[in-house]
Amino acid sequence: MYSFDRFVKEFFRLFDYFISKKYITEENRFIRDRKMTQKEYTAYILSQRSCTSYIETVRFFTIMMNKNFKTISSQAIGKQRMFIDHKVFIDMYECFIEQLYGKFSGFSKFKGYLICACDGSIVDLPNVTLTRYEFPLGDENLLKENRIRARVSCFLDVHSKHILTVKIVETITNEVDLAIEHLENIKQRFNIEKLITIYDRGYPSIELMVKTIDLDSKFLIRLPKNVFKRQINKMKTNDEIIKINMIESRLRAFNDENLKEKARQMGRLEIRIALVDIGKDEPEILATNLTHEEFTTEDLKELYNKRWTVETGFDRLKNLIEIEDFSGIRRQIIEQDFYAHIFVYNLAMTIKNHAENHITRTPRNKDEKIIYQSNFAKITGNIYLFFFDIIFGTQTKREEIIDFIVKEASKELTQYRENQYENKERNPPDVYNKHPGNKKKTH
Repeated sequence: MYSFDRFVKEFFRLFDYFISKKYITEENRFIRDRKMTQKEYTAYILSQRSCTSYIETVRFFTIMMNKNFKTISSQAIGKQRMFIDHKVFIDMYECFIEQLYGKFSGFSKFKGYLICACDGSIVDLPNVTLTRYEFPLGDENLLKENRIRARVSCFLDVHSKHILTVKIVETITNEVDLAIEHLENIKQRFNIEKLITIYDRGYPSIELMVKTIDLDSKFLIRLPKNVFKRQINKMKTNDEIIKINMIESRLRAFNDENLKEKARQMGRLEIRIALVDIGKDEPEILATNLTHEEFTTEDLKELYNKRWTVETGFDRLKNLIEIEDFSGIRRQIIEQDFYAHIFVYNLAMTIKNHAENHITRTPRNKDEKIIYQSNFAKITGNIYLFFFDIIFGTQTKREEIIDFIVKEASKELTQYRENQYENKERNPPDVYNKHPGNKKKTH
């Protein structure tokens, strides 16, 4: 049986594929004999561990490259990095995902569908004038706060926890436009007809619904209370089909002219509305194009509950991968760091999935329902420790390292009781505790 660890070992054989002229932004770069090659710069970006630029250069150039105490300035590295296209890391994580899902068609699904959650988050950027110029804010409140931010949007597989597509853009970019862009990306790489995308209340867009239907895909959107209020008030049961007329006032919100014309020809949009109880005072409103025959109201409720996985994905990116610790202030550097981190996230998640398939530990008290998981933070820490040798080492060395990381991932576990976190209030962090024992860095 093909295994995740074998896949990781074989994927790194392809690393030189990403050392290509097409990822160089100017001609005649990286052709002379310099202190570092294009491959070494690419590896340097992948292996950064949130240290200062000086320490990163010493660690990589002097120690890892074994230069016998010779150095290279962080300014020189920053200058050469500007000639590496950040798309190399986009292609890297997308290639990784495509090959992974091509090898493992048995990823957990729901009634034969791949389930993704789409959501966005705001990340802080370096607070300098140049970054503000390259990432326009367009929000007076942010200007008053004197903070520079970007928007991150992604599609995450709620079962495998992998990020299938992701983008970092200005905060002025609309989340619905990003969701449509993600759908177009997914269409090129997956069977979108067997994909269900779950959205929260920030995506109550008729254009997004029409686009999904036009792609023969499926959606499940949690609606705000004021959307389709008149039609919903006329419902006689908690699960019905409503009809939305494609009037000009609704069509004006469309950005895609071709899609607008298709919606105009449709005349009306028929969508299913389900009112589900998720333990709050009022039922939540779910809009979908899934049929009653395939999915009951309870199925829709179970599906929506899976959306929370994308929140834990963002938590891992921000607090464990430390995706907001950018190593430069230029957009090119920020995008390099960001997409390199996405590749590391997916790599670590693959190892985590493999390790959890081989956990044999059982609770001492057999009556206790304890769930064991691999420690994601320790997996990422080990990846960063050995990244240089994974990329530049021999095949034998690479396999030994990956075997070690997988073995450690199967031993270094976290545990929790079943239903431990349900209905539990989260305590705010103690701002007066400068040295919390559970917040020490792994990289």
